[in-house]
Amino acid sequence: MTARIDELTVLICPTCTCNRTRFYVCPLAQNVDSLGTVLGSTVWHSFIGGPIAYTSLPRQQFGHLQSRIFPRFFALQSLSALALLGLYSRRPGGGELVRTFWRHGNKTVWALVVMATTGLANWLVVGPITTDVMKTRHRRERIEGKSYNEKDVSPEMKALNKRFGKLHGISSLVNLVYLAAAAGHAAWIAEYGA
Repeated sequence: MTARIDELTVLICPTCTCNRTRFYVCPLAQNVDSLGTVLGSTVWHSFIGGPIAYTSLPRQQFGHLQSRIFPRFFALQSLSALALLGLYSRRPGGGELVRTFWRHGNKTVWALVVMATTGLANWLVVGPITTDVMKTRHRRERIEGKSYNEKDVSPEMKALNKRFGKLHGISSLVNLVYLAAAAGHAAWIAEYGA
C-alpha cells in the first residue's frame, strides 16, 4: 500500500523526491490546484459569468444575484490566497520570507500578500458596503417609483448613485489588482516552480 501511495505521489508531482510512508500530496500540486481554482473562477466571474448575467437579467435581479455571489466569491479569493501563503511558508525558508516579506524582494510572496489583502478588502469592507448602498438604492427606487437613472430623481437618489458608482469602481479595481497578482503568481510558478 505504501508503495502505491508513493507512486501516486510521484504521479501528482514528478519532481517530488520524498520517500514518505504515509499519504502525502506534494505542496506544488496543492499550490497549482489552489491557484488554478481561484484564478479560473476570478476570470470566469469577472469577464464571462458576470457580464452574461448583467445582460440577461433585469437590473435588480442581477444586483440581488451578485449580492449573493460576491461574499462567497471574495471569501474564495481571500481564503485561497491565505492558503497559498500557508503553502509557500511550508517550503524551506518560506516561513521566514512570509513573516518578513516587506524586507525582501520576493515577488511571489508579494503577489500572495497582495492577493490576500485585496481579497480580504473586498470580502470584509468594500463588498458589504457596496451591497448595502445597492439595496438602499433599490428601496429608494421603490419609494420614488422611478428608476435610478431617470432625469428627475431625488437628490438622495443622486447621492446614492454617486456613492454606488464610486464603491463599485473601487471594488472592480481591487478585483483587477487581485487578478493581476494571481496572474503574476501563476507566471512565477510557470517559470520557477512553487
